Order: sequence, then structure tokens, then C-alpha cells
Amino acid sequence: MNTGRVVAAHGRRFLIEDGAQIVECVTRGRKSDIVCGDQVTYTLTHADSGVIEQVEARRNLLYRSDEFRSKLIAANLDQAVVVVAAVPYFREELMIRCLVACESAGIPVLIVLNKADLPETEVLHAHLQTYAALGYRRITVSAMADLSELEAHLRGKTSVLVGGSGVGKSTLLNHLIPDAQAVTGEISRALDAGKHTTTHARLYHLPGGGDLIDSPGM
Repeated sequence: MNTGRVVAAHGRRFLIEDGAQIVECVTRGRKSDIVCGDQVTYTLTHADSGVIEQVEARRNLLYRSDEFRSKLIAANLDQAVVVVAAVPYFREELMIRCLVACESAGIPVLIVLNKADLPETEVLHAHLQTYAALGYRRITVSAMADLSELEAHLRGKTSVLVGGSGVGKSTLLNHLIPDAQAVTGEISRALDAGKHTTTHARLYHLPGGGDLIDSPGM
């Protein structure tokens, strides 16, 4: 039996990192609730492939749900980085849903207001003071400028990056992890998933220490 952490997933196929290598694994059953960040035990069937036998107990689990189904996102997190922006528009209900999901799972939240260079951001910055008064950590950044403050919040932690479409989440990821696209390509080839891999969470190692899980659009 071997142990490792799930760093990528597509359907019933997973990449497991055990500290020495990355192994492609499948599950024994047809249905799987394994997510990125899970610690698992697995049995090797070949030199670089195997079968997941068990998922270890989770510290926490972030998921989204509606009246029809639940979508598991990531597990064993130190924090959730909720990215928002004034442009194209601020979806406050979506942010509140993220905050509720994190509160329910006991996951600390960092609200990141992106696109600090835009004039519309100033009004949203003032509005978000309400959440700061409630105790939520909040920073304002520009994905095209210095990200040292955000990097300091990420260092040494396992974080999940969440946010709606158009807030600049992918741009932030590519500036924080310059080889993110290359890693994504490697994962796609390994899982033979092509563009569909982008609909699943992926874990990246930060250059300054720590791990960042890029989640599907919320």
C-alpha cells in the first residue's frame, strides 16, 4: 500500500503525488467522490499506475450544491481565496454563497478584490468594508501588477482559488505560477482529458512555498 495526495482528477481517473513520483490511478467502483487535495492510499498495478483503495479522513471539504446535485471541489484546505471584481460586474450573491460554503466547512476565507487599476474598483472596495467589519480578511490587487501581498497570504498554506467568470482568476493563477499552463498541459496528456480537464480542480505548487488549487468556475 502506498499513500499520496490527489493533485488532479477527471472522472474516475486521478493523478496521485506521493513525494517521489506522480502515479495515475483509478477507483474500483463506478462512482467516485474523491477530490483534489484528498489524501489516499493506493496499490500499484504497474510502475506508474495503480488503484485507489481508500480516502483518508478529511480535515474539511469544500463543495457547491443546488436542489438537484452537489459538486465536490477540494479537500484539506487551509483557506479559500474568493476572487471578486467590479468589472464585468460584481455578483454579490455568488460571493455570499462562497462565504456560506466556507463557513459551513470551517474553512477560513480571504476575499481578493482584483482589478485594482480600474476606476470602478474604488466603489466596490468601499462596499466590501462591510465584510471586513464582519471579520473577513480582504486585500485589493491587480493581476497585472505586484502580487507580493497575495503571495504572502498563500505562502506555506494549501489554498483553493474560487470565483466567478471574468474576475481574473486565471490571470492571477498564471502570474502566481508562471508554468501553470505547462502543468495543465501535462495533466491533460496524462489523463487524456484534453480541454475537459479545465472543468476539474488542479493543484499547483507555489514557487514561494505552499499549494494552490485552481477550482472550476463557481
